[in-house]
Order: sequence, then C-alpha cells, then structure tokens
Amino acid sequence: AQRSSDRPSSDASLNLIGACTFAAKSKFSGVFVAMHYSISDDVIACHIGTRVRKNHTSRRDAFHSIDVYPFSLIKKDQIKIPNQYTDLKFQERNKNRERMIVRPNFENKVSLLKFYPGFDCRMFDYCIKLGHKAIILEGTGLGHINKECFSQIKNAIDNGILIFMTSQCIWGRTALTVYDTGRDLLNLGVIPLSNMTSETALVKAMWCLGNFTDEKDVIKTMTTNIANEFTNRIPVE
Repeated sequence: AQRSSDRPSSDASLNLIGACTFAAKSKFSGVFVAMHYSISDDVIACHIGTRVRKNHTSRRDAFHSIDVYPFSLIKKDQIKIPNQYTDLKFQERNKNRERMIVRPNFENKVSLLKFYPGFDCRMFDYCIKLGHKAIILEGTGLGHINKECFSQIKNAIDNGILIFMTSQCIWGRTALTVYDTGRDLLNLGVIPLSNMTSETALVKAMWCLGNFTDEKDVIKTMTTNIANEFTNRIPVE
C-alpha cells in the first residue's frame, strides 16, 4: 500500500482485494504487483513483476508498467486482460510442474552504476578491487557513457567483470549501434540489454551469477527473455 491502513485515504484494502481476486480467478502464474490504476477507488492494475516501476513517492497510482500495458485491470470481481499480451511469455497455473527446476542462489557482488556528469571512472577500478563479477550500467539515452571511462571499462572486462548496459530513460530501448560511442562500447565488450529495466537487470545478474559458473551461460541467460524482461513491442502511448 502507498498509504497506511489507519488513514482515510488508504489504498491497502482495495489493493489486497484486487491481488486476491487475480490470484483466485486468473489462470496465469507469475510474479505481479497489484496497485491502484488511478487515484480513484475503482480499478486495480496488475503489473508484471519484471516490468513494473514506482514512479511517484506518494500517489496511490505510483506504480506503472514500463514499455507494456498493465497485465490486467481488476474492477470489483472482474478481470480484464488486454489482447496485447498474446506475444508475452506466461504459463497457465499448474502446467509443467514436473519440469520445474529450483535455482535459488544469488550472487551479491553485482554493482549498479549510474553515469552522470562528473562521474568518477575509478568506480570501475573499485569494483575490481571488491571482486565484483558484474556491473549494470545506467547509461544516458540509448546507452552511453563518457569515453574517458573506456580504459577503466576495458580493464574491468579484462579482469573478468561482465558489464551490461541499460538506460536511465524510463521508456525505450538501448541501442549501441546508432552512435560511435555505442559502437565503441560494443567493441570493448559491453552487452546491451534492450529495454530491460536496470532494477530487473541487477536482480537477474545476481541470480545468473549465483546459479551458473560458465560466463557464456550467464551472458546467454541475461540476453534471453525468460520472464518478460524484454518486450517485442512498445506501446505508442
């Protein structure tokens, strides 16, 4: 909830009712976030866990789906799932349970670095010193970082650190082939992550490194769409 249950404007009860309605009546399995769709007490949005972001500190409709529509809208006891989700990956509940493999390990030596004017390139050296295994970069725009850091980036990659590129922009994809800076980053070994959010990229990298020992397996898994971390289409709105 965005507001405590002891406040007249609390959204707690309706969010919980919406979550329970979705869990009881939908046929899909996965991780979702059920929160107010607007500031009114009429509709709950059920967001895909890998594509949701909190975009306001206090509004009851603070959570939004990034580059997709909410997975479902819940009004009273009715669940509406948009047709746009025909291309996303979801399994019906209780299907293929016999093939389920649990990989619960996480590696916490992963950094999330946000590039900004005056960014100290020695941060990459510090990650090497700490023994980190991966860095998620939040680059500007399509996924860029100052060329002054290129030598430190190369040094980090040469020391076995995987570096993945996301964008500081909330909507849209990284595209390192558009400008010279991006192409240079690709040549250094930086791996773009399309429109995966930086928060999802961080957690996914921690999971990959905790459960796979081969670098090739980590890279393949990071760049493979497992739980809708990537989307094929982006809404025009």
